[in-house]
Amino acid sequence: MPRFFYGNFDFEHQLAGETYGTSTSAAASLTSSLACCWLGLTEAGDQIYLPAALPREFTEQLVTSGFPPVEFTSEWPTAKAARSLTFVPWGWSNEVAKLAEAKGFAIETGVLSAAYTVNARSFSFQLEMDWGLALPGSCRVVSLESLEQVLRAFSDSDDSSWVLKANFSMSARERMCGRGSKLSEPIRGWAAKRLTQGQPLFLEPWVERISEAGIQLEIPAAGEPTLFGLTVLLNDTRGQYRGSRINVDDSTLQQWQPAIDVAQRVARAVQQTGYTGPVGIDAMQYRDAEGTMRLRPLQDLNARYTMGRLALGFQRFLTADQVASWLHFPWKESYGIDFSNWLRCVTQQLPSDVSVRPTSPDRIEGQPPRLASLFLIAENATDLLTSEAALHDAHNNLNQTTG
Repeated sequence: MPRFFYGNFDFEHQLAGETYGTSTSAAASLTSSLACCWLGLTEAGDQIYLPAALPREFTEQLVTSGFPPVEFTSEWPTAKAARSLTFVPWGWSNEVAKLAEAKGFAIETGVLSAAYTVNARSFSFQLEMDWGLALPGSCRVVSLESLEQVLRAFSDSDDSSWVLKANFSMSARERMCGRGSKLSEPIRGWAAKRLTQGQPLFLEPWVERISEAGIQLEIPAAGEPTLFGLTVLLNDTRGQYRGSRINVDDSTLQQWQPAIDVAQRVARAVQQTGYTGPVGIDAMQYRDAEGTMRLRPLQDLNARYTMGRLALGFQRFLTADQVASWLHFPWKESYGIDFSNWLRCVTQQLPSDVSVRPTSPDRIEGQPPRLASLFLIAENATDLLTSEAALHDAHNNLNQTTG
C-alpha cells in the first residue's frame, strides 16, 4: 500500500507540550524544511506532505538522479483516498494521531502511550542505572535544591563540566551546559521552569566524545526486534547532527558490537511497553578523565524515525563496492548563493570517482531550506573521507566569509 509521509519533526516538542500544556507551534516550519529527508525511504507512488511550493527543476532532477518518482503534496487526501494510504509520521504523538484520524487515515492508537513512555529520558536513564551503564555521577533531579546539592558533590573543582538535560530533548536541544558547582542564573531559570511543571532533569558529566554511532531497529508486535543497521554519526562540535556515514565495514561493526548487543536488549525492553515501529539508539565512544576510551551504549533512545534510519534507506542506490554518506549543512539566505550552485563549485575539487546527488532543493516557498542535504557516493573509503572533509571545510569557509 502506498504511504503518506508526514514529518512532524518537532515530535519531542509535541510530547513536551502534552506534558507541560504549552504551545508546540514554534517548530512547525520543520515540516516543510525537512520534508525532503523522507527520500531515503520512499518508493514509487508514495506521497510526502510538504505544505509549500518546490521548484519543478528539483523534482525532475530527483528522477534523473535515480530516485523513485514520488509526489510532494501540500494537500491532504480525501477521506476515501486516505483509506488506501498508510500514514507514516516521524513519531507518534497524541497531536499527530488526532490529525491523522481527522483526515481519514486508519491509525493504531495503542502505540501512543508507549511512545510517550519510551521517548522520555526517564525510560532510558532507568535502563542505564539498572544495567550499570550510566556515566559516573549521572543522576535524576526533581528540584532546584536537589540539583544544587548534587552539583556540590558532583563538581570537585570549578573546571568540572556537566550537561543538564530535559526529560524530552533532541539533537543538542533542550539541554544546558555548565561548569563548576554553582548554577548560573540562565541555567537556574531554565531548570526552574521545567521542574515546576513536574518534569525531572538529568545531570551528566561532560565527556570527551571520540565517535558516535546510530543503531537502527524495528520493533514488531510479536517476535524478535529486527536490527536494521548501523551508521556512523557525523555531528558538529555542539553535538548537532550533520550527517551519517552509511556503509560501515566489518571492522567498524566489530568496534560497535558491544553497543549493538545492548541495543538489542533495549529493543526487547521497549517492546514490552507495547511500542511497535522504528527505534534509533545513539551510542558514544568517549575518553574518561584518565584518558581511557570508554563506551556509552545507550546515550539516546528515540522511539520514532531518525535521520540515521532514513540514511540507511539510501543504501539501495549503491553497488556492492561503493561507500556513501548523507550530509547536512545549515543554509542561510545571507550566503548569497544557492545550494546547488555552491555544490557544483565544490564538487570540482573532489576526487573524480566521487558523485554527489542533492537531496534538498534550493528553495521551498521561495526561501532556502534551513538545512540542505546531499548524498555523497565514492568508490573507496579514502575518497569518501576526503570528500566529506572538503565539503565541510568549504561550508565553514562560507560561514566565515559571510559572517
